[in-house]
Amino acid sequence: MKNLSFLEWLETLASRWYFLVAGMIVGGLLGWGAAMLKAPVYEANAVFTITIDYTQTGALSDIEEDQAMRGVGDIIFSEEVISSALARLEAEGLTLSKDEFYDDAIFDREEFRWAIRYRDADPQLAYQVLHAWEAAADEILQDSLVHARLGAAYQEVLNGLTTCLERGTLMEAGGERCSLENLDEILEKTNQVSGLITDELAQSRGLFSALTVVLSNPVTVPTLPVRFQTNVLVFSGLFIGGLLSIIGLTLLTRKQFVRSDE
Repeated sequence: MKNLSFLEWLETLASRWYFLVAGMIVGGLLGWGAAMLKAPVYEANAVFTITIDYTQTGALSDIEEDQAMRGVGDIIFSEEVISSALARLEAEGLTLSKDEFYDDAIFDREEFRWAIRYRDADPQLAYQVLHAWEAAADEILQDSLVHARLGAAYQEVLNGLTTCLERGTLMEAGGERCSLENLDEILEKTNQVSGLITDELAQSRGLFSALTVVLSNPVTVPTLPVRFQTNVLVFSGLFIGGLLSIIGLTLLTRKQFVRSDE
């Protein structure tokens, strides 16, 4: 009995291509149907936009810009922000554990923007959770920037005091001349300002004064569900449908070939 050659098998598949196409269509439809049968999920989202005042910083390298962006993102998804958001929700009568929050919370960077998202089967709950998250993040970010700017201002004062000590010029703040008579006073002020700078930088949470963070796209109640993995399910259906069609055609062709050989 002669075996079915690979070339004959390919010719058979080519002559009956419509079976392959039909199988893929049916498989794709089944995959799409499976996606539609999944429970709808709603996604609330908000966006923070970050800008840098390059007149203060000068030109920054890509690495420095990336560090600045990641610093903002670290705060948005920090333990401090999440704890504050969950406390806000609890005050509103919604108790949510950190594990439950992390399971459905998403944040990702888009160039100079950070997008935060929360998913739930209830659109109102998704909105409520994300609203608490964006409010907590915005509050802590703005507080950090205030301290960063105060730290920068104190640094200017310290620079002036240092220059005053070095050159004996007039102080910008009080107009006193640096001399041996008021040296102790200048040194005391220098130490005080240095301490203030340290405190402000600690409360800036790693941000610097040239940054501006704006909640550019506040959260709204989502109205349409999002269908996750629909493309994956449809593609899987197409692949499985096509594969089953090839297997079916192969078995049918082999059976017909054996009969004709007999």
